[in-house]
Amino acid sequence: MIKKRRQHHVWQRYLKSWTVDDKIYCLKDGAIFETNTSSVAVERDFYKLQKLTPTDLALIENLVIEPAHPLAQQHHRNLLAQFTLPARFVEQNKDRLRNVEQIEAFLDVHHTNVLEDYHASIENAFSPLLDDILNSDLSFYESDDRCIGFLHFISTQHMRTKGIKERSIGRVRERGGQYLNRIWDIATHMFAYNIGMGLFLERKRRKLILVQNRTDVPFITGDQPIINLHGDGVRPPEELSFYYPVSPALALILAEVDKEPAFPTEGLTSEQATSLNTKMLEAYHSQLFGQTEASLLPHKSLQPKS
Repeated sequence: MIKKRRQHHVWQRYLKSWTVDDKIYCLKDGAIFETNTSSVAVERDFYKLQKLTPTDLALIENLVIEPAHPLAQQHHRNLLAQFTLPARFVEQNKDRLRNVEQIEAFLDVHHTNVLEDYHASIENAFSPLLDDILNSDLSFYESDDRCIGFLHFISTQHMRTKGIKERSIGRVRERGGQYLNRIWDIATHMFAYNIGMGLFLERKRRKLILVQNRTDVPFITGDQPIINLHGDGVRPPEELSFYYPVSPALALILAEVDKEPAFPTEGLTSEQATSLNTKMLEAYHSQLFGQTEASLLPHKSLQPKS
């Protein structure tokens, strides 16, 4: 088994829509440069599973699993077992194992790859839906099975990023809460499942639209590509409306419960496109992406929120 150490927290295939000849423009630290999708939103061992202590396991149970809906609790426990079973088996049988060094090496590869592989499986399942979206086909939203896959993906992508990870862990610590570093990359899948389940139950009351952007202000994206239009990065929002640009000319909006989307499917103005790009600017962590250098120039002097 090969360690997959370069781990992306934004799906490379998603970013392809902003490429020309396999190149994308990136704004980072006040500089705009041309690069490829394999070189952005990536970090060595970003999803590597940490060795969990009994205290960590108890924290997952008490903080994440127990408060969840009863239908979600079994999913969460199964997922936790899937990720941690090899390490627990070795720990419980270490005295009877002879080739401990080889087993430890195998566990290291498992810990490096397991969450990265799980994200890849979610992306692969979503890939046909992305094709449909780019072809302006949202019929999947009316199919229970396909809608579940869609909502699972967008909830996971919203929660998986470096910005969400650092802000969430930091703010819990600032308020005297638990140390979440070791459990976050598992807990985030449980949180995403809870979000997706809630959205599925509300799906008949939430409109999903595709915004066509024919203005001279193309959509940009970032290393937090799915954002809540009601979020400000400081206070927990009281409402949720996901915004997800899928190309310079197309974006998804999942509206609030029983409300009309805040933006039109047709006839978007340059001012409205700028407003959506500003929302992306407010939410990104350290990297913004555009199809051209010109699309990023208005944001060059601005910095992301910490």
